[in-house]
Amino acid sequence: MTARITFRSEIYIEGKNLEDVISKFEDMPLFSANALEEGHAEYLELVSIEDADTDTDIMQQYNQLFYR
Repeated sequence: MTARITFRSEIYIEGKNLEDVISKFEDMPLFSANALEEGHAEYLELVSIEDADTDTDIMQQYNQLFYR
């Protein structure tokens, strides 16, 4: 039997600026070695990005920096 399990998680990443945060996030392993060994652990979607101090949505700024 194979079961597909999806879940949502959140993480707070501190950095000098948004570019630093993006760099740390891109380099971060999101899945444990066990999850990767079991099969097809995949990153599916980015749900939201907010300034944790102000709760301001910064997804547009993230996308501008990430996709340049």
